[in-house]
Amino acid sequence: MEEEKKKPFAKTYKFGNSTVIVHSDVLKLTKEEREKYFKDEMAKGNPVLLDIARTVNEIYQKFYKGEET
Repeated sequence: MEEEKKKPFAKTYKFGNSTVIVHSDVLKLTKEEREKYFKDEMAKGNPVLLDIARTVNEIYQKFYKGEET
């Protein structure tokens, strides 16, 4: 019998009319564990986290400067 593939933890968030489903075992970590995980991954140069950080920074700068997105 083949072992069923483990599915990542999923959590659903509602923002207005939008529904966001996040699939990640990182959501199971405590706040302190998450902070350490992200700090370690950023230090290693995780390209996905670097892209997310870059995008959030760009959005923040546009919002802060009052530019439309």
